[in-house]
Amino acid sequence: MRFFKDFYYITNFKTFFVTFLSICATYICITYEIHADLPLALVSIAIIFPVVFAINSAYARREQGLVSLAACKGFMHGFYRIAVDHPKDLDPEKALDCKNKIIALFTSLKHFLESDPEESASFAKEVYTNIKALSLFSKTLLAQGLHGRSVSRMVVFITRFSVAFEEMQMIFHYRTPIGLKAYGKIFLVVFPVLYAPSFALLASNFSGLADEYVFFSYLIPALYAIILVSLDNIQTQLENPFDQFGSDDIRVDVDKIDQMLIP
Repeated sequence: MRFFKDFYYITNFKTFFVTFLSICATYICITYEIHADLPLALVSIAIIFPVVFAINSAYARREQGLVSLAACKGFMHGFYRIAVDHPKDLDPEKALDCKNKIIALFTSLKHFLESDPEESASFAKEVYTNIKALSLFSKTLLAQGLHGRSVSRMVVFITRFSVAFEEMQMIFHYRTPIGLKAYGKIFLVVFPVLYAPSFALLASNFSGLADEYVFFSYLIPALYAIILVSLDNIQTQLENPFDQFGSDDIRVDVDKIDQMLIP
């Protein structure tokens, strides 16, 4: 079941549309005997190389997003441990208040990362508000017997969390250049049709098999279209590693963060 679910994510209307165009163009070329021996290496240069380059860039952004999220969790865990373990006379309500503030911070972070980029400003402001709340909270621990140097370390953790959050914002807002994306999408439609004479020539070389199994003549153009569009769909899924569409997306699991904050 997992295989079919993952396959579903790399197929969409564009897959069927481009495959249909490729098969129709090949059918016309076979019917009217329009044959041409076009260099298939051009497909690699014009489509596969740019798409794979975009996939590598998107994958690198995803990996950086994972590193930044791990840093956020680590810094807040360090913040919590100092707040709970180091004060001499800690009020239990303070420990619970600290945990709730950290959970609220990650909840707002989750909302920001899963929001639409055009509507994300309000969610980013909520994250900054929760960061400020933790900063102000750290000062209150002085009255609980926490040493000033420990409070300074907590402020450092908040600062580093802010830096990691800014890195995730850059990943969230800045992605594959629009020109490269437009180039890939245009040639994904053009090439399967442009290469129809070459597919027709290839089908004529297997005329006996193609006559017995009609679908064989259209197998190669269909595979080319499916493979190229699937690569483009993979790149599109990796484009935003936080949108929760796809098996490889980065998820902010607030429940696990809650379990991490042991009193």
